[in-house]
Amino acid sequence: MTIELVTYADLKALLGLTQSLITGYPALGVIRDSVVYAIEDYIGRKLEKDDRTETIYIGVTPSQMISLPAIPVVTVATVTVTQGQTDTVYASTDYDIEEYGIKLAGRVSNAKVVVVYNGGLEVAAIPTSITRAALLQTAYEWQAKDQIGATSTSTEGGSVQRPELGLLKEVKRLLNKHKHPLKLT
Repeated sequence: MTIELVTYADLKALLGLTQSLITGYPALGVIRDSVVYAIEDYIGRKLEKDDRTETIYIGVTPSQMISLPAIPVVTVATVTVTQGQTDTVYASTDYDIEEYGIKLAGRVSNAKVVVVYNGGLEVAAIPTSITRAALLQTAYEWQAKDQIGATSTSTEGGSVQRPELGLLKEVKRLLNKHKHPLKLT
């Protein structure tokens, strides 16, 4: 199950739908879930607060920054660093929780870092700009579901030009301030 960024009640009101449940519109449920994935991919974050396990590989360049996708990090259960054949379980004093994930007390290289943690946002804490972006994108994709990928559509009165398949410019603008701090683009 993915986090619900936009309620069916809001979609129903905006789109003028008549069914009492979203199951009356199977494609709408698929679109709503896919919009969540598209938003998470764009901002480089997992939004739903949940227990997670992330495995990060550090190459030859030493680093102490461990980027985690579900931010803010609420709690860290364990941090295990494997270098060669040696596993080291870090104590809570060996790392700090940061806005991007965790920062190890010392740099590591050629290592596998496994972090078991809880992170993400409670549904009630989702910023309104993210829910608005989800509403706009879901409505747009629902209205264009019969022409997926088309950049122009012929109608009885001429043709309609559409943006390329992807997030709308306004949706991206709303989401830009919520990007993961270590997401470069």
